[in-house]
Amino acid sequence: MTTTRKGANPYDKNSKPTASGGGDNKMAWIIGGAVVAVVAVIAIVVFAFSGGDDGGDAEAGTGAAAAKNAEQETAAVVISGEDLPALNESGLVAAGSDPGVGLPAPKVVGETFDGSEVTIDPGDGTPKMVVFLASWCGFCQAEVPVLQDWINNDGVPEGMEILSVSTIVDETRPNYPPSNWLAKEGWTPQVLLDDDAESVSAAYGLTGTPYFVMIDADGNVWQRASGEIPILDLERLANELVAGSASSGGSGEGGDEQSPVSLPGVDE
Repeated sequence: MTTTRKGANPYDKNSKPTASGGGDNKMAWIIGGAVVAVVAVIAIVVFAFSGGDDGGDAEAGTGAAAAKNAEQETAAVVISGEDLPALNESGLVAAGSDPGVGLPAPKVVGETFDGSEVTIDPGDGTPKMVVFLASWCGFCQAEVPVLQDWINNDGVPEGMEILSVSTIVDETRPNYPPSNWLAKEGWTPQVLLDDDAESVSAAYGLTGTPYFVMIDADGNVWQRASGEIPILDLERLANELVAGSASSGGSGEGGDEQSPVSLPGVDE
């Protein structure tokens, strides 16, 4: 499946003609110069005191760094592989109840906020957690700082990669644009932008946000979850996945059975 629709770019600047007063009105030039000087001073002050509130100190290559230099909020994507069935339950779903578990996860090639390429490649041999986020989603807004704190405090097991997808972008809803939000949160995982048709979400079976897809080293879906998931549950699953327990706990055969987590609801 391939989509060539390019995402809306709110950052395009249309040049505007500058009005000319004509003649050699020196007073106009003096006033204009004074205004420019005042604006320059204000810009310097704002820059000096803005600190890291907008992710300005984000490490190069992170989601926040790309978001700070945003040129787009959605982008074209190329998706390879079969779509996963929709996940119609919220919380951590028992493996035997999820028809997507064990199926190959689609590969996605796309872009992030600054136009850099981002790839979700399940076949590269690295276990992954792919987190789908919508900027207007209240549960996403609550989950992102918790996840980032987990990442900052070395909670993520070595050998697992976390990637994210910004999806269901809607400039009429609160907390737009997503780039501003993730820059302010200092979000470090790379962010792949979904297209206007939400093709990546459809390919991964998303029905609510936030949405988590855990992929084993063989490129197959091991666990999916929808909604605000307690970090201790995510950490447990991440450690089990990396430790190689996917074939037992993830398949629903042998090992400890994983029980769903009850949640208050899911943004849809």
